[in-house]
Amino acid sequence: MKHILALIALLLFTSSSFAQNTSDTFGEGDHVIGLGLGVGGVFGFSGYDTQTPAFGIHYDYGFKELGMGGVIGLGGYLGRKGYDYDIVLPNGKYYDKWSITILGARGSFHYDLLKVDNLDTYGGAMLAFHILNSKNNLPSGYMYSRTYSSALYASLFAGMKYYFTDNVGAFLELGYGVSWATVGASFKF
Repeated sequence: MKHILALIALLLFTSSSFAQNTSDTFGEGDHVIGLGLGVGGVFGFSGYDTQTPAFGIHYDYGFKELGMGGVIGLGGYLGRKGYDYDIVLPNGKYYDKWSITILGARGSFHYDLLKVDNLDTYGGAMLAFHILNSKNNLPSGYMYSRTYSSALYASLFAGMKYYFTDNVGAFLELGYGVSWATVGASFKF
């Protein structure tokens, strides 16, 4: 996954032979909100009985149009996902619940890489605080090995938005947010 994201980022940032006007799909002064559901998750929580869908919302503002055809975007991200695990011990049934909320600032570079009408391709980086919450009813003295904590993370992402109208579209984004892959709807205003 990291190699694919690195390759996409490299293509987005170094390919000058594909120059075309990006402002048709994302231009200076544009505002875009994306609402999505994701698959995969952060912190490597596997083996949990249930997981809530990963929900994410991102905002992108067209900050500066560059002469080579690209647009720099600035914005934010908010995502949330939950995990539940049931533990059966000889003395009863217990639970272990985790949730992660990600709040971040992100910068993006939008570039018409594929030259497809109504398609916005982009990549970028995010600096985000991962807020981890947990609760359980485990008995006192239960040996427990999960030791996660809230922390600040940097990550990369790449994606594409296809606009069905001037203001409404769908997007696919890969990267390290609350999920590894997110699909959803985009609204430009």
